[in-house]
Amino acid sequence: MTYRDEYRHWPFLTEEEFTLACAFFDQRYIKAKLGPTRKILKIISRRTATTGGAYIEILRLLQPPKDDDDLALALESLSGFGSSAKDEGMDVDMANDDHDQEVLRPQLWQKPDSTPPKYSLYSHQPYVTYEIHLHPTYRMPTLWFTLHDLPMGDPTFDLESVFRYLVPEEQKSRLREAGITGGISAAPHPVTDLPAFFIHPCQTKEAMENFDCPTHEYLMVWLGLVGGCVGLWVPPEMAEEQL
Repeated sequence: MTYRDEYRHWPFLTEEEFTLACAFFDQRYIKAKLGPTRKILKIISRRTATTGGAYIEILRLLQPPKDDDDLALALESLSGFGSSAKDEGMDVDMANDDHDQEVLRPQLWQKPDSTPPKYSLYSHQPYVTYEIHLHPTYRMPTLWFTLHDLPMGDPTFDLESVFRYLVPEEQKSRLREAGITGGISAAPHPVTDLPAFFIHPCQTKEAMENFDCPTHEYLMVWLGLVGGCVGLWVPPEMAEEQL
């Protein structure tokens, strides 16, 4: 069975097709039985305040605390989620997140502002923010990422920090040989306009052409090709058929 007829021009995406792919990806995260993984990986479906365009935000702790209390504090409040449970006088049981759809879904009606997301003002845990945006020229998903709260002496907007904290050892030589335009590039973030890194999409078309996937699997396949070089892997539970 071929799925390419679902797209106007495979493997490129229109705005509508990308929005649908984002919605399917968001649902996979919400429905997946992730267990402890949900404590260190947050996936949020968002829209830009100016154009209303869809994108995906993914937050991952780089060095999860060993102490459960510190971990709970680090994940207590994400930017854009509204007031934290602590501020509202509510208790959130993280152990039951996989059974509570309302706990898993952020308040998506809130428009993100231009400030970088934070896990908590009190946690100071190093983390990375990934974002998936549709590239306006290449018409392909593009993975943006920024580092936050690194230890003193490690600048967040620095290519060496990216290689140190995100790039797996086996990928480093290949990415360095690719150069800044063939692998990891830097540019103003598409939403905040702040300096950010992204994986250049110039070779994504050729990679995706080897696959034939429905819209609800597009971002899963794409992330499997792109994400690993900067430390982003889709939890296997999200790959289970659930739609």
